[in-house]
Amino acid sequence: MSLSSALNGVRVLLEAYEGYERAKFLETDFAVREEVRRRTAMILDHMTRFEDRARDAGHREAASEAKRCKETLTAVGEDVQFAVSGVPGSSHGNIGRLPRGPRKKLVNHDLRSLKMLVTATQAANDLLEKQLQDAAEDGALKRACAGVHDKVGRARNHLRERGMFIDGLMKR
Repeated sequence: MSLSSALNGVRVLLEAYEGYERAKFLETDFAVREEVRRRTAMILDHMTRFEDRARDAGHREAASEAKRCKETLTAVGEDVQFAVSGVPGSSHGNIGRLPRGPRKKLVNHDLRSLKMLVTATQAANDLLEKQLQDAAEDGALKRACAGVHDKVGRARNHLRERGMFIDGLMKR
């Protein structure tokens, strides 16, 4: 799947839920959190394969970097699973009072977060290709893997800001 088609799919996902209208908030929030979990699971699968191959090839530093990336990916999954919006019985009282502008900011924030994960997925795909095609050294593979890890970390930090929007604390 190309990067542009993946991004269009993410855009359709958000637009299909009418941008967090009060009655649709829980459905929209669930859809976004599920997409984040799905994307992180894809990257986690890529990184597991990368780590296994790196270890088999004796690339210890690259395998260690992949392991750290996998830990971050697991943390992203836990972040969205245990987010306040994922807590049973959460009513999200503030979301219904958000004016149209802040709701639009939330939609755009989620779209940017999902785009970041799409970019990280593409980087993980490229990493696997590099590992298979090149007789790359351990240091080069480690640097490439660190690039994926950085993308995942930035996406995680961006996703953490989502609670501010949900709680009505738009300070951005």
